[in-house]
Amino acid sequence: MKKGFTLAEVLITLGIIGIVAALTIPGLIYNHKKLVVESRLKKFYTTFTQAVIMSEKDNGEKEYWEDPDLSSLTASEEWFNRYLAKYLNTVSVERDKYDYTVWIKFSDGSAFGIRFAAAEIKTSFAVYFYPYAKDVDKCMENSVEQAKCTGTKYFTFHFTKAKLQPYGGYGRSRTELLNACGNEDLGMRNFCTALIIYDNWKIEKDYPLRL
Repeated sequence: MKKGFTLAEVLITLGIIGIVAALTIPGLIYNHKKLVVESRLKKFYTTFTQAVIMSEKDNGEKEYWEDPDLSSLTASEEWFNRYLAKYLNTVSVERDKYDYTVWIKFSDGSAFGIRFAAAEIKTSFAVYFYPYAKDVDKCMENSVEQAKCTGTKYFTFHFTKAKLQPYGGYGRSRTELLNACGNEDLGMRNFCTALIIYDNWKIEKDYPLRL
């Protein structure tokens, strides 16, 4: 007499496999997404910084770069094209859709936007890095959606004639950054970038937002 599995046993086994998969696969997908965000975020910082260094060889020290014309819609785009475009391997550069902000996409699927941020400091740019370029349009629908995306869909940097740095700079404690990143005031979540850098470019288990 041949031994084998009954239909009931097969169905039970498949059911158990399905339950285990349902419990583990979302976690695996999320962990993979975290790794992508971490690696692309660090890569962007390195790539941008290297582009500035290369530009300085051709255009002189960045402290002496010309300031953008803050009265012009195309100011950020023109400044980017003059000082950085040549030194970045990009897929596209677009501004018309979002007025003052110029958007740059990379071949790995990420993107960043750059626009002048302060009239009193002319060469002062807000830099918004998106690990996934596909999120730009949704997050830019309106100011509410944009705020919700902070620290989850995009990460904020600040560039001046000094250097590129996370929003708020350096020098804050991890507790301060953790509390700011998870704050109900969505504007405080710009500090999430500094938290990730503080943690050596890692999104730790206690990161207060879900990507």
